[in-house]
Amino acid sequence: MAVKNNLKMIFSYFRLNVKKEWKYKTSFFMQIAMMILNDLFFIIQWYIIFQLVDNIGGYGFNETMLLWAIAAGGFGFSHAFFGGAWNIKDIVYDGKLDVFLTQPKSVLLNVSCSSTDISAIGDMIYAYVVLIIIGAPWHWYLLMIPAMIIAGLIYVSVYVTYVGLCFYMKQGDAIAKSIEGTVNKAANYPPHIFNYVVKGLFLTLIPTFFYTFIPAQYFFITFNIWWVLGAVAVTALWIAIAFATFNHGLKKYNSGNLMGGRL
Repeated sequence: MAVKNNLKMIFSYFRLNVKKEWKYKTSFFMQIAMMILNDLFFIIQWYIIFQLVDNIGGYGFNETMLLWAIAAGGFGFSHAFFGGAWNIKDIVYDGKLDVFLTQPKSVLLNVSCSSTDISAIGDMIYAYVVLIIIGAPWHWYLLMIPAMIIAGLIYVSVYVTYVGLCFYMKQGDAIAKSIEGTVNKAANYPPHIFNYVVKGLFLTLIPTFFYTFIPAQYFFITFNIWWVLGAVAVTALWIAIAFATFNHGLKKYNSGNLMGGRL
């Protein structure tokens, strides 16, 4: 029942956030369109590269584009449904968590769902544009949904886990930004170009491989149910870690004594 209620709350937040942005329709569509256009430039970049080389780390153009599709889709999902997570730093430092603390639902879930980045919808659409460009089989379009969800939940959970340092130190978000940048950048490149030490890191403390490579390899290219279940388990683990670190950090929170409310 708790899971059902939380899912209902997540979609309610998303619907209300989109409805709010919909008032400015031109801006709404421009944000989405500009994000898709921005992402399309990377296709041109990789197309040129693969005109010069046959493969990179055993990955050809289609496989590399699949990594980019999942990364874009996961990034888009996380920022569309949990965009408020990227406001945690300001909310904590400015003492603005009080209004969320008075609500009966999870504080972290309320904060994370409180904002939606409309341009992120363009990232999710771009994931399907890539599938069209590489001529993906029909079932890949269905598999992209769980791949985006897993990638998105990994992405936001890792960020929340590390941004929780803001409860303990000034500029604690710098580490979170660095980790986020590593995940976002490295996830777009064939995994075989990294050495064993980096691979170990990308499977544990910075789960980049669970963000893109494992979904790409074992959801799409060579389906493996055990890796799929493993990816789900790792995602659940990181979600639990994110909640645990955030809730522990709340004990260090200092109220800003600000009066306010939310509709």
